[in-house]
Amino acid sequence: MANLGTTSVVDEHRAAVLLGLTLPELRWFSRVLGLGYKLETGDASRVFFTYEELKQLSSASAASAK
Repeated sequence: MANLGTTSVVDEHRAAVLLGLTLPELRWFSRVLGLGYKLETGDASRVFFTYEELKQLSSASAASAK
C-alpha cells in the first residue's frame, strides 16, 4: 500500500474538484479502474487517491469525454 501521509494522497472530494468531475463520476471511474484506498475510521469511511492514481483517473475521464 502506498504511503498515506498527508502530502502523498488526496481525498475523494478534493480529487473530484481537481479533475472537474462530480463525486458520483469520480466514484464510478474509481470503481471501474480499481483505484483508490478506502480508509475506515469509526463509523465513517473515506477514499483517498495517490497522485499517480489521479493521473490515471484524469486520462480515463478525458478519454471518455471524446
